[in-house]
Amino acid sequence: SGQSTKKMPTETKNVSIIGAGMAGTMLAILMARRGYEIDLFEQHPDPNSGERNIELASNLALGERARHALRITGLIEQVDRLATPMRGRMIHDRSGRITLQPYGYQDYETLFSVRRESLQQCLLYEAGNSDRIRVHFDHRLRTIDWDAKKATFSTDENGGGHAHDFEVLIGADGPASKVRRLMQDDTDLGADIQMLEAGYKFLTIPPDEHHEPLMDPNAVHVWPRGGYMLLAFAGPDGSFTATLFLPLKGDHKMIWGFEELDSWTRQGAFMDANFQDVTPLMPHLEEEFRDNPVGRMGTVRLNRWHLGGKALLIGDAAHAIVPFHGQGVNSALEDCTTLDSILDEGPESWEAAFQTLQERRKENTNAIADMALDAYHTMRESVRHRDFLLRKALERELELRHPKRFVARYSLVMFHRIPYTEAYQRGQVQGVIMDELLAGKDDLPDVDLELAARLVEERLEEVSVLL
Repeated sequence: SGQSTKKMPTETKNVSIIGAGMAGTMLAILMARRGYEIDLFEQHPDPNSGERNIELASNLALGERARHALRITGLIEQVDRLATPMRGRMIHDRSGRITLQPYGYQDYETLFSVRRESLQQCLLYEAGNSDRIRVHFDHRLRTIDWDAKKATFSTDENGGGHAHDFEVLIGADGPASKVRRLMQDDTDLGADIQMLEAGYKFLTIPPDEHHEPLMDPNAVHVWPRGGYMLLAFAGPDGSFTATLFLPLKGDHKMIWGFEELDSWTRQGAFMDANFQDVTPLMPHLEEEFRDNPVGRMGTVRLNRWHLGGKALLIGDAAHAIVPFHGQGVNSALEDCTTLDSILDEGPESWEAAFQTLQERRKENTNAIADMALDAYHTMRESVRHRDFLLRKALERELELRHPKRFVARYSLVMFHRIPYTEAYQRGQVQGVIMDELLAGKDDLPDVDLELAARLVEERLEEVSVLL
């Protein structure tokens, strides 16, 4: 019977999800609302058990894609109470001078900084309120028998593990996905994994004695230094989480890497020399350099995201990106809302649903991967340079004059839900227009705005879906 091999989504009772991060938990909530029973497995202990995961103590920027998912699940008000609105980037130069670069000139062009931990707990709390979702913490995936549809986990209590029969399995278990590795054993997914030759370390800027922030909380703070940089996001308690991005190995001339910063003498000297306005605000710097690990970053691309109708990868497991465009979680949550809307269309099998998701998302996630790598170079380098500021000024002028056609690429990615591929392509056209207008010009008043209007009309359609 063809029926038994191709199970229809409407005949499935149970969906098993591996990884209770943002994407896994969001998907569990959306699927439970469709009437499925959900088993959600997570290798870490329950976050309420008091064990800290350093990665979760960092912040992320919620743009429109993530906020849309939170609106659909009714969690937006709750999350907004824990979030800090950010209107732009505060650039700190070497002399300690600061300049605000707004994200845009519209009110909605605001990002919301939230602790990963807070967002995670909001989602898990919502999942815990559903009688259709069982969350299994401390379950580390060991093996999957794809033919028998059986997954085996080891737990702390029970090293030998726990066998679980699944109907359909979704891997939302992050960039180093175990589900992906076990799928690869069965089928070639065409994985391409490129690690960045740079790492990061979390540092902290605590609030003052009155619990007030020591810098403007309504901006993301950036110390661009060419080959490396420091970023800081405000938390709701007045503190900032800072992240130092640095090559793993220096070039032994100008740039030091984490490998060379091998003693507190060198670490302290490096921070004082490069980030003199903020280093005095970091009382725990020495311990944090010692205790916080160097994190790695990379880009994961796959040709295939699913094994027929048996299993699917979403979020970082399918398409991890570097963090410089602030789109990792935004893009992962967009996978969840896209799959949810595909199920509304009534696909005849899980395989059809998974294939449709892959078709709708794969090119888009490749585009955001490229834009995130691009943002890495822009943030380290260009934000410091005069020609970058001139471009920004022209971009803004064109947005004000042609609001329906000329929308900055950054804004299309962060504050709209138009497909990433479209944002990428429009960004390229807009970049060429600006190159032509700025050729040989040193100042905004020198730009021919009549020519600009002609180029914008000729080359840019109106943006189809704003927001």
